[in-house]
Amino acid sequence: MSERNTPFARLAVALAYAFSDERHTLNRPAMARAADMRLGEPGPLSGADGCAEIGKVRQFLERNLDPLHVAVLHARYGQRVASCKHCHSEADHPGWTAAMYKIAGALGAYLSMRTAHSELLYALVRRYYDSGTVRTLQSLSDEYACKVRSVERASARTNDWLRGTREKKGAEPIYGVEQAAHAAAEKLLRDGGFIP
Repeated sequence: MSERNTPFARLAVALAYAFSDERHTLNRPAMARAADMRLGEPGPLSGADGCAEIGKVRQFLERNLDPLHVAVLHARYGQRVASCKHCHSEADHPGWTAAMYKIAGALGAYLSMRTAHSELLYALVRRYYDSGTVRTLQSLSDEYACKVRSVERASARTNDWLRGTREKKGAEPIYGVEQAAHAAAEKLLRDGGFIP
């Protein structure tokens, strides 16, 4: 299928549209969309047809991918901040936070470290995905009453588990959860005709 016949040019574009509520422009007046400088031009997927296509991609992914892979993709491409409709204050987007907790739960099963409890696991996953607030491992160990060395080991294993590793001398490579999620989503969207 040629690029002109597919709604999205690349996998990253399809995932950014699928997991971001900001790009859905159906219920926003034209002047409000035009005044929102963060989003730029509405693009080809605006209006009712665009929202339907985006919803179809998201539903397609949620039905056919492993829930952990959906959570990883949502954490990577999803909208991180939500704005209150009444007071316009900003906070973490509930969908993004739920994806982070889903990943932290799976990470706990992978690490199986007694010192790494659920809130520390969530903080490590958030540290991996949230580039805006970089917390030091020392501050995490102080907050969660763990040894710095335990937090360092848990953080390194978290990064390897999510990102994956290359083959090193004497060690097998780790196929990361993000790598698996991207590969599965790409195959699924390509076979479904969403990307070329």
